[in-house]
Amino acid sequence: MTAAVRSYLDPAITSLTEVVNAGAPSLGSSKHAVAEIQAVEQTRRLAAIAAVDLLAQIDASRTFYDHGHVSARVMFEHVAGVSSAESHRLDQIRRMIIDAALIAAVWRKADLSVDKAALLGRAFANPRTRDRFLIDQKWFLKQAHRYGMHRLTKKVARWLEVHDSDGPEPAADPSFGRRRAWLSQDHFSKVWKLDAQLGSLQGSSFNQVFRAYVQAEFNHDWSQAEKIHGADTCTDLLARSNEQRCADALCQIAIDAANSDKPSAPVKRVHNIVWTADAYEELLRRWINAPARLLDPDTYNITDIDGHPIAAQAAFADSLVSSLRRVVQNASGVTIDMSSETRLFTGLARLGVVLATAECYWPGCHVPTSRCHIDHLKPAARGGLTNQLNGLPSCPRHNWLKERGYTVHRQPDRDITITTPNGDTIR
Repeated sequence: MTAAVRSYLDPAITSLTEVVNAGAPSLGSSKHAVAEIQAVEQTRRLAAIAAVDLLAQIDASRTFYDHGHVSARVMFEHVAGVSSAESHRLDQIRRMIIDAALIAAVWRKADLSVDKAALLGRAFANPRTRDRFLIDQKWFLKQAHRYGMHRLTKKVARWLEVHDSDGPEPAADPSFGRRRAWLSQDHFSKVWKLDAQLGSLQGSSFNQVFRAYVQAEFNHDWSQAEKIHGADTCTDLLARSNEQRCADALCQIAIDAANSDKPSAPVKRVHNIVWTADAYEELLRRWINAPARLLDPDTYNITDIDGHPIAAQAAFADSLVSSLRRVVQNASGVTIDMSSETRLFTGLARLGVVLATAECYWPGCHVPTSRCHIDHLKPAARGGLTNQLNGLPSCPRHNWLKERGYTVHRQPDRDITITTPNGDTIR
């Protein structure tokens, strides 16, 4: 919020700030505690109503386009600093109350918690049951007022199960339409999680292949154990657990697919691990049993090319059997001496730019670097050079958008500042 633009919420913010600065009151009884909880919850609900109203105004005015965002929800997520899950919840509520008048009236009176409203919004979002949802608004409100979140979630899930059908003559395999797969990483544990749901025929086919690979991994473990334990070999003496063999079998399927003579999608398997010099030097010192030193979290980095963290010991072990490429960057994070005077970023010039960031540089955009173009911050048509000072990864949408009146500058602190056609600054 700038000095020139005042919010209609300023008086409320001032009052609430005074309340927070005064601190929570002393509680003399459980009744007092209940009253304070109800007051805080009422405040949260009113703030959520304001947030949903604001989302509706941003969506109606299309002002999110000015900052290069694809939707009001994405703009809200970026500016507010909330998770995509939270902005999605609020946006589902916004969409629901447009059509669900009875629920909207209760919502605007702050008689419905944000979590319960979001749960109803999730049910409304199902296009196959939306018409029935609007008919059953009174039923939903009755359940929401009667039950807590745990019971209400079961009730809503059961309602969806009853009403979400494919009609009297369903398709041959309804599960095929619900197929999905997603691979994601937890940045704290560094564990990758594969979440997949396949159609009945797909699942059956994949299960046969998967089980064959798991059996091959089991046979290998048993063979190795027999060499050590002979006739006493049993599953407790195998080197890996069944869960570990399943994980290794899945990875082996991917490796075999990449090495196939006729793959559906040819893959050049190159595993780039990005290190900072301090991190690699410290791992090397520890490998030779030198006294360990603390690493600076501001400079520590061991990731793949898209910024996914890799466990230090695993990355270091890989480095001992792999070739290394030394890349030098200056204090602004710009790769030095890897550029060439060409119009397109290719080869080492492209890699040098990719190392600068793990995702599209546009604020609020999280498309990973591996799916980005390498964008000239100053367009080549206007004299921009093809070097690391003038290049950053950009998703196709924002690479196109930058040519429509947006000006991009790299600050000395490595931050990117974008000036919109109407003069706004995005940083």
